[in-house]
Amino acid sequence: MTQHSDKACTGPLARYVAVLAILVIALLPTRPIAAGAEELFPDFVADYIVRINGIKVGEATFSLVHKDTDEYLYRQRSKSTGVATLLGSDASAQSSRWRYVDGTVQPLEFRSKRKKGDDDDNAHLLFDWENMRVENRGAGEHWNIDMPEGTLDSLVMQMAMLFDLRDGKTRMEYLVATRGRIKHYQFEVAGRDTIKLPFGSYETVRAERRDDKKDDSLVWAAPELDYFPVRFIKKKSAGIEVELLLQKLDFNPKLAQDKSD
Repeated sequence: MTQHSDKACTGPLARYVAVLAILVIALLPTRPIAAGAEELFPDFVADYIVRINGIKVGEATFSLVHKDTDEYLYRQRSKSTGVATLLGSDASAQSSRWRYVDGTVQPLEFRSKRKKGDDDDNAHLLFDWENMRVENRGAGEHWNIDMPEGTLDSLVMQMAMLFDLRDGKTRMEYLVATRGRIKHYQFEVAGRDTIKLPFGSYETVRAERRDDKKDDSLVWAAPELDYFPVRFIKKKSAGIEVELLLQKLDFNPKLAQDKSD
């Protein structure tokens, strides 16, 4: 690991996790692997540790809940832990309400919250598919722009990547509404590695972002876990390396709890 610096440790944890959130390319299994197989995806809770240059600074939790017949709620929450708390509490939350229509993912509403964060940290996006426009009603300057077919938010992009990986694609491109514009992302499957987790070692496919000339972004997804992502790394040009590593994965958590009662 790269030697850490004071500057690296003082950066807000929520900011780093938000950057990595766009890389969570498969936080859902490609096929139901537990009870509830009649649903498009089983509900889940996944816990990760967050490290900066090898030092644990926080925790992140991702979850999926089937809300209605054709609607899902996907959430991400992070918080600082350990030595990072000496620099002040730092927590963030993101959520994406979306639906699955004619074989495609459509975002309906995206929220991002972080106390003392900037406008982008506290966005509230509404997607109008009838008029093909996306609007921000969150903090700071509001905006309302045209969106092309297939536009996503930074969380549901993960589901689009999931389908592409399942279909065997090795190059992927996505349009994401953020900061008052439509941003373009490009990923490519670049290799295979073995990743050791607390509950076993898994062979993974490694995908890398190709359109960012400043930083390196990598994600490892395990085919044995139906392409669930087990590790993420963001290597910044300033020498900071941010890592998320899967610690616990629970499919259909409510069903499991009901059975134990």
